[in-house]
Amino acid sequence: MADSTDTPAATATHDKAVSEKPLATSTDSPPEYSEEDEQPVPGAGSREGLRAWLQVLGAFCVYLNTWGLMNAWGVFQTYYEVDLLQAHPSSSVAWIGSSQSCLLFVVSIVVGPLFDLGFSNSLFYTGSGLMLLGSFLVGIAHRFYQVLLTQGIVIGLGIGCLFLPAPAIVSQYFDRNLGLAISVSSMGSALGGVIYPAIFTQLEPRIGFAWTTRVIGFVILVTSLPILAMRSKTAPKAPVQIVDWRSLTDVPFMLLNLGLCLGFMGLYVIITYIQLYAEARTTVSDTLADNILIILNAGSLVGRLVLGYFADKTGSINMQTAMALTAMVLTFCLLAIRTAAGVVVFALLFGVASGTFMGLPVASIANVSDDKSKMGTRIGMTLFLVGIGALISYPIAGAIIGDSENWVGLVAFSGALLIASTVILTATRLAKVGRQWTKAL
Repeated sequence: MADSTDTPAATATHDKAVSEKPLATSTDSPPEYSEEDEQPVPGAGSREGLRAWLQVLGAFCVYLNTWGLMNAWGVFQTYYEVDLLQAHPSSSVAWIGSSQSCLLFVVSIVVGPLFDLGFSNSLFYTGSGLMLLGSFLVGIAHRFYQVLLTQGIVIGLGIGCLFLPAPAIVSQYFDRNLGLAISVSSMGSALGGVIYPAIFTQLEPRIGFAWTTRVIGFVILVTSLPILAMRSKTAPKAPVQIVDWRSLTDVPFMLLNLGLCLGFMGLYVIITYIQLYAEARTTVSDTLADNILIILNAGSLVGRLVLGYFADKTGSINMQTAMALTAMVLTFCLLAIRTAAGVVVFALLFGVASGTFMGLPVASIANVSDDKSKMGTRIGMTLFLVGIGALISYPIAGAIIGDSENWVGLVAFSGALLIASTVILTATRLAKVGRQWTKAL
């Protein structure tokens, strides 16, 4: 039976009621929006219904082509070091990946306010176009600066335009199952971390680097189509600030930012160098080494879905704290691993921990933010700080390894970052809810 609000009479009544609302005449202040402005439009579907899950599908594809492609950086780092850019040291090659990661996060400081102003569709189109352009251009690059510009800058800018609007839109459609919705959509990054390394390792020896990157570009094109279904349902806010200055005095929010920044730095160091580490310090075959990232991202897929579901019950910040601690323990255990079986087990478990941690930042930001109308700006601020960390962590890690292959130093660096992240995330909880240890946050 059709809902009464869908009948012509009801629609006419609704339109009349809307037209009879008094118009604001003051020009001294920007328009204000009530909570009614953030509700679904009539006939758009119920909250957490089909339309809501279509947003999750679109966000899944965004994660697939943004963070998923970034999660595949390790295979590019290895290829560049042993082939295309072998004349350049590891720390220099790392600037390509760190630039890409940095732009994903740093561009968000501008993308967040643009999203709040209602430019989500423009951001999606611009980001997709830049990613396609970069994917096709990197195939004809032969010098370091060319790869840096195409893969590091152009693709990085595209990723930056695409990423923030997706989880921000999902957060508009969910309350009770927000953690699950964010986790399901973020599974795209884990799947991308499986698909793109597999494409590269299987096709590059057969058809060459140039055509492999073009194939990746075509995959990005096809998997971007579901993004067309994504629609922000909040009224544009005006004026919008790039920085929410009040949040700088919000202690839980600022602690969360620092904890997330350090956690991402520690996790990405291992994800970037795990393949080279396995080849240098364990007995893995070349074939298994090529598939380490695929195994790690398969574990990430499980973590994002299973533990993401439980995050709604335990609290996303609690879950991220536990995962930072777990990843820290696993990182130090890496020093004792010498066998292929050990590397596989490590990759799976580290994937579960890292995937869960990386899948929940938006839910955690929502948990410490009382004013949900500034979510776009707040997410942008958080990602900007994380981006600065990503920019410096890769080259620092590459410099630590150096020509002497100081893998112990690399592990110590990553482990220290994860220890600090665990402590600061615990402090975030204390600052927000005190010692109510049974309270989900």
